[in-house]
Parts: sequence; C-alpha cells; structure tokens
Amino acid sequence: MQITIDSKKVKELSSYEMNLMNKGRIINFGKDTIEDWKKDYPLNSEVIFVKNKNKIVSFLVLRPIKIHYQKTNYNIYGICSVISFEKGRNYGRILISATISFLQEKKKSALGFTNKTAFFNKAGLGTEKGFIKRFVYVNPKNKEKIFDDDGDGIFYNSKDNFIQKILSTKSIVEIPIIHW
Repeated sequence: MQITIDSKKVKELSSYEMNLMNKGRIINFGKDTIEDWKKDYPLNSEVIFVKNKNKIVSFLVLRPIKIHYQKTNYNIYGICSVISFEKGRNYGRILISATISFLQEKKKSALGFTNKTAFFNKAGLGTEKGFIKRFVYVNPKNKEKIFDDDGDGIFYNSKDNFIQKILSTKSIVEIPIIHW
C-alpha cells in the first residue's frame, strides 16, 4: 500500500472527484443522495481524501457550521459523507485519523450523526447514543422546529469544548442546517 492523504476545499474539486464522490454516495446512501458539491455545500468546506497508489479509496467532508449555544457562538465542522470504497482495508480508520489530525491543527470541534457508531468509536472519534435528539433545525422563514430522532453523535471535541458543553447540559441545540 502507498497511502497518501490529501485535503482540499470544495471549490477546488475537479469534475472527476465530484463524480466519484457522488458514486460513493449512491453506493452507500442511495441514488437520491447525489450532491451538487459546489452548490449544496459552502465552497470553503474541506474534503479529506485517502488515496492508495494515487487512487481515491476513502473520503469525507467537513462542512463549516456556525452554532449559537448558551450565549456563545461556535464555529465547528459538520462531519458528513464519510465513505470508503473498499471495506475492511482500514481506509476508514486512516481517514478518521487524518481528520482528527486536521481538526487538531485547525483547533476546531466537529460533529456528525450516524447509525454506525461502533466504527467511529473504534476509529477514535467520541460517540454519544441518541445525540441527534438534542438538536433541532429552526426554519428561518417560519420558525418551524424540525427534530430528527434517528442517529447517534460522532464528534471531536477541541479546545472550545463545544461538545463537552452540550453533553454537560440537557439543553436543546438549535442548528442552522437541517442535514449536513
């Protein structure tokens, strides 16, 4: 194996990379999950790739998100689209390790939601069962609150201690994006 890690902003993605990412989404999440990466995500979102012999074998997206919680503004990353093209080869574990290193360097917390908590815990992220129930999307137009009750939390807690602050209370967290 000749493993390399590459990261780039969504605005720098090639057509080939975006098409490959969508193929991964279709395989893992279904045909209705295709993204227009440069329209559906902020252009400064980070994509982390694991490559073997220069071939993309795994990737994820870190979407910048601003959250106001308990009178404090937090700039975190939303963890999304975590995909490995070949299971059982440690590419996912390598991806999570590279992501943690990236987050440590940027001094940013990150949060995602999944039903595959055991993998992420083994790979080094923090996890919390049913964590998604603590978050609510508030539609800015009509103030409708939309809750999701299907998902555990995966996270990296940085020096801002954002995740620990949430875990230490029972307060609901309003989020600006319905799904990331």
